Amino acid sequence: MQLAKLLVYFDTSPALSLLRSSNAPFIIDFLNQQFKGGERLAWAHSDLVAALIAYQENLQETDPGKLPSRADAYIAEWCSSETRWLRRFLEADSDEPSYELTAHTEDVLAFLDLVLGKELGFVGTESRLKLVIDTLSDLVVGSSDDPETRLQHLRNEQFRVQEEIAQIEEDGRVTKYRPAQIRERFITAVSVLKQLQGDFRAVEESFREITLEVQQQQVAGRAARGGILEYALNAEDVLKEDDQGVSFYEFVKLILSPVQTEQLERIIDEIRKIPELSNQQDGMETVRGMVTLLQREAEKVMRTNQRLSTTLRRLLDVEAHAERQRVAQLLQEIRGLVASLRDQDDCEDVGLMIEDNATIDSPFRRTFWTEPARLELMDLTEFEPDDEERSDAFKQYAAMHRLDWNALRNHIEELLNLRPAPTLADVLDEFPPTAGVVEVLGYLQIAKDDNHHIDTSVAISLSIPPIQDNANWVELRVPLVIFLNKRRNGHV
Repeated sequence: MQLAKLLVYFDTSPALSLLRSSNAPFIIDFLNQQFKGGERLAWAHSDLVAALIAYQENLQETDPGKLPSRADAYIAEWCSSETRWLRRFLEADSDEPSYELTAHTEDVLAFLDLVLGKELGFVGTESRLKLVIDTLSDLVVGSSDDPETRLQHLRNEQFRVQEEIAQIEEDGRVTKYRPAQIRERFITAVSVLKQLQGDFRAVEESFREITLEVQQQQVAGRAARGGILEYALNAEDVLKEDDQGVSFYEFVKLILSPVQTEQLERIIDEIRKIPELSNQQDGMETVRGMVTLLQREAEKVMRTNQRLSTTLRRLLDVEAHAERQRVAQLLQEIRGLVASLRDQDDCEDVGLMIEDNATIDSPFRRTFWTEPARLELMDLTEFEPDDEERSDAFKQYAAMHRLDWNALRNHIEELLNLRPAPTLADVLDEFPPTAGVVEVLGYLQIAKDDNHHIDTSVAISLSIPPIQDNANWVELRVPLVIFLNKRRNGHV
């Protein structure tokens, strides 16, 4: 630890900026609930906005005045280049952005878990010491290629196992851990598991940095194709041969192995039956979903690595590479010309010549003249829309399809009893529309009349089933609508 590095870290670290922020406890609590409380590694924009609105609603009862701004404004701030607490990205099969924790936020959560020890209640010194001793002992044996050393270790293990078997067969007594030892070892395992979840970000970030550097070199045209390819392959090899990379790929083999996964699932089932751990609800939830969560983390990092491979494949495409090189060359020429003319005050002969093929079109392809349709002209220059009249007209139009407004509101209320802030898509999933598109318009009208949250900056796609058997499904794009229990002016 050096003073110069400390000064730079304290000035530039996004993790420290999160801890220093005025609403740090509430921001960290919300991010921990959403990204660590369940099995979801990433949240879609609409879902995360709805969750934050619900969190703000509850916060007004316990801590009025905290996090008073719009939910979408907070999320935009958290993923900005200045904060970097969330990473914003676009999934291949989604039309809205998604969010995940950055490595900096993972560091904050790991640090607070370690310092606060909220689920521990005590410091597990005995289990940690035993873990250190077992690890060092395993290191001594595993690092030696001496056959006698390995045989002596196996004989000692064989003697210990045979002695324990004989003792149990003789008197039937089994020595088990004390309750404190059981809880201590369980908490140690949960702590290591949480740290492991955060470590994935470092490996994923390394792959992402290599991919970004390759793309930047391609666009800038600073290096030949062979040079870029050499850099990418060397960087990937270094990452894989690095201690961190080797450990990660061995972990992937382990967690994606069906045999190991099945064995781990059986162990977790047995862990959940231990009575001494009945009050360790948070830790038990973490362990219960660990296999699925770790597999998703591993697959997510591998997808990042696949994007690097895709970039390299595009680099090897001769035709595409030639086109990129040509564009880069033209850009360099334009920059050079601009630099050479920078000091000239009068450049009348500067221009641009475009070489293009002449387009010939036959006049016989034109259709015969037909008289245009005559339309009734209406003067709308002095027309002033009336919200009340427009609302009445809309309701009259919706009434033509016999919309049951009470039923629509009951659908919303029923879902609000199950979820804190359901979206319009959630309502339609739970109660499929029977009147087609008009029913969706009815929900939009209710959202406006009852002052629910409508975000016109985000468009959501909805698939509406047909009313008639021979009709087609209808695809709609509507604003993000979130139904709320309580009305807040900041979200209307």
